[in-house]
Formats: sequence, structure tokens, C-alpha cells
Amino acid sequence: MGVLQKAYTWYNNKIDKSPCNVEFSKRFLSYVIDWGLGGIFSGLPAVFTYGIITGKSDMFSNLYIFPALGYDQIWAYVAGIGSLLFAFFYYVYVPWKIYPGQTLGKRLTNYRIVKLDGSSVDLKILMIRQVIGLFLLESIAFVVSGYIRQMVTLTCMVYVDYVWSIIGTVLCILSAMLVGGTPSHRALHDYMAKTKVELYDKNKPQQKEVKKESNEVKEQPKKEKVHRQTKQQGKKQHNRLPKKKS
Repeated sequence: MGVLQKAYTWYNNKIDKSPCNVEFSKRFLSYVIDWGLGGIFSGLPAVFTYGIITGKSDMFSNLYIFPALGYDQIWAYVAGIGSLLFAFFYYVYVPWKIYPGQTLGKRLTNYRIVKLDGSSVDLKILMIRQVIGLFLLESIAFVVSGYIRQMVTLTCMVYVDYVWSIIGTVLCILSAMLVGGTPSHRALHDYMAKTKVELYDKNKPQQKEVKKESNEVKEQPKKEKVHRQTKQQGKKQHNRLPKKKS
């Protein structure tokens, strides 16, 4: 009981209880859209590579098919890396540069990702949230995650795909429970990247970080004051020195 109580206390202290204006249904619908559209888009390089190399028009399954059919393993990497680049464009570049804080799914469901202070997400935050959190850890979340697991398996020659996908399934379920069962509706990848979601209002300008600039402005007068004090002390010391007799 002591262990369970400690676990509950830790959970209660760590979970964000602030209310969120984005309903669970919106997040789920957005995920379905991004899973479908993002999966089709990011899978295009793998499908095209398979068709060009094999000359077949049947359904592409996974990257293991290239060495299984006797083709050089390099083609599996070409297909996998191409798909990863397409996924990076859809899940990272679009919410970074095209629709700030929004994938196409979030754009259609009218909400966006922001930092905890409400300011815009940057590339570093999106890399943590989308790539590390979703692609690698919650690794059944998107189609491209499967290609990453398959490339690692082909490189290491150890079948890590199965264990990795089980861990990803557990983390994905935990993430869904956090979204559906807590007031903040923050997923596991939101806690990792220190982000949250909010309804998108196109008439409301998004906050920009000015903290760093304001600190620099505050520091400048301090530096000038220290410089003046140092200069005055230098003059006093110089005046105290005995003058040389001529």
C-alpha cells in the first residue's frame, strides 16, 4: 500500500490539472486525420521506390521486402530515409513554418500546439515533441515509426522491431489515457516537450518570446554602471600614486 500511495502522490504532483479548451474528441479526430494523410504522404517514397526497383504494382508492405526479394539492402534505406524526410515535412516543417503549431489535422479541427506560456513552438520543441516523443517513443503512432524500427533492425541485424513496438504501444496507451483522463488533455509527448494545445483563434495574435530580449535590455544598464564604477575607481587609484620628482 505504501508503494501505491507513493506512486499516486507522485502522479498527483506531476499531472497538470489546468483546464484545456480543446475537447478529447477534437484531439482524437485530429490524430485520425494526421495518421491517414500523414501516413499516405510519408509512405510515398517507399511505395515509389518499391515500384521502380521491383517493377511490381502490388501492395507495399515493409522495408524487409527488399532484401527478402533479393535486392540490395541499400534500397530499403533509400525508401526508409525518403519516407522519414516526407514525414519530417508533414509533422515538423508544416507546424513550424507553414501553419504555426498546426499539422493539417489540427488545422482542420481548429486547434494548435503552443508552449506552456502560450508562445509559438519552435523547431527544437517540435523535434522533441514530434520526432522523439511520437516517432521514436510512442512508436506505433504513425506509419513512419515502423520504417524507423525496420531500418534499425536491418542495421543492427537484431530484430528490435517487435520489442520496440510493444514499448511504443504501452506508451501510446498511457498517452491516450493522459489526454482523455486529465483536465489539461496533455499527452506524454506534451509533457516531454513542455507544450499544450489550445483552440485556434485567427484573430488572436500568437505570443512571441521576449523574455531573453528584455533580460538583455535590463543587463545593459547594469554593465554600463559597473563600467563607470570601475573607471572611477581606476582614476582614484591613479591620483593616490606618489608623483615622481623631477
